[in-house]
Amino acid sequence: MKLRSLLPLAALALVPALASCSVFQKKEPPPCPPVYILGDAGTLTKYKDGKGRDLTDVEFEAEINGFQGDCKYDEKGALVEIQVSFAIKRGPGDTDRKAEFTYFAAVPLFYPAKDAKAEFPVSVEFPQATNYVRYTDEPVVLRIPVKDSDIIQNYEIYLGFQATQEQLERNRQGRK
Repeated sequence: MKLRSLLPLAALALVPALASCSVFQKKEPPPCPPVYILGDAGTLTKYKDGKGRDLTDVEFEAEINGFQGDCKYDEKGALVEIQVSFAIKRGPGDTDRKAEFTYFAAVPLFYPAKDAKAEFPVSVEFPQATNYVRYTDEPVVLRIPVKDSDIIQNYEIYLGFQATQEQLERNRQGRK
């Protein structure tokens, strides 16, 4: 009879000891994959149609000036949410007070699969009497089918403007 009354007390005595076990501790979430702004594609100068390429032909200039993000994991891997911010300057060649461009998020380790790169179109209007706009796009979500937190760092994500070959060459010349 005495043994029965001691069992509940012994069980209660074990609770603090079990609480310190790693089973009850909150696990630190795995890291998010690294995100970078691609140097050659981090800026964009859009000229009006035609052969002119001087200052008067510039419709707008845009720059990716930052991003915010977060990630979570499920049974299929990582879900990465990224929200990209832009600085956009209207040029003298603009006639409709709009800047339309496309940016991308790419995971080079997935290349050449079509899922290695996602493109996102953006249309921004310049308010009257304003030639400069800061714009933050809606969040985009990327699925990275990797569950191992040790290798997620290898799945780098690159952000950039979807540019023409001419625009890329101009960016590269400007960086020299």
